[in-house]
Amino acid sequence: MKQVKGLDFWVRSSIWLELIIPGYFFGKTFGASDAKYRFLDAFMYPTAFIKFCGYFRDLPVGHYTARFLGVFSGALLGVLFALLIGVFYKWVLKDWAYSKATRVGSLAFILIALMTGFMSDMFCESIGMGLRIQEKAPEELEGKYLAQDYGAFTKGTKITLQNAPLLAAFGKVKTNDPGSAHGWWIASLIFMYSWFGLYFLCAHRLFKRNKIPREAYFKLQMINVAVVIILLRMGFGISASEYHYIVTRFQYLYGGM
Repeated sequence: MKQVKGLDFWVRSSIWLELIIPGYFFGKTFGASDAKYRFLDAFMYPTAFIKFCGYFRDLPVGHYTARFLGVFSGALLGVLFALLIGVFYKWVLKDWAYSKATRVGSLAFILIALMTGFMSDMFCESIGMGLRIQEKAPEELEGKYLAQDYGAFTKGTKITLQNAPLLAAFGKVKTNDPGSAHGWWIASLIFMYSWFGLYFLCAHRLFKRNKIPREAYFKLQMINVAVVIILLRMGFGISASEYHYIVTRFQYLYGGM
């Protein structure tokens, strides 16, 4: 069969170019938000990652340059995480090249990177919007507490039929709906752990497709378990205590910024 010449370099490079995918999603998740939105990001994701990317995001180099630096630093974290997985995959697959072992590990890890991006767009934002609704107070929110009074922070003011029109005259009324936030928080937990299950299933299929010896399957899956535990211990996902803190303080710390 005729071979296409001149592609050897790109075929070899594709192993490393695939690391761009997890890098992109981690960069987008950790590095795109400005200081106002990072308050909630720090509860959903590892705080160390958010602070690291936030440092570059807040540099006084212009909005778009700072945004690029924040995303780039987040992407670097994602690539380093994938390369670290490759080290442990290579430790199990001793007769494999590091590049090949890393490729298998990073392909499976793309799912975790994709999950972070999805949770950033869907759950993290929805939880925040549940606690910070910028609109004229609808009837179903009568009796809820205002997050903001005329630009100040006065705890205890309620929306009633009498004062809602008065407040509306000052512009959009900021209210909070902890019920909505609670629903999105529970959904995020269900989604996250279901996605972890998908991660292990897809990793298993990748092992089979790449002809990895069956005796190595269990060890490699234990590495994947360790990766998930590390992410959880670093602060991935909102715990019950964190959720309580958010609900009781979020509307005052975030609502007026």
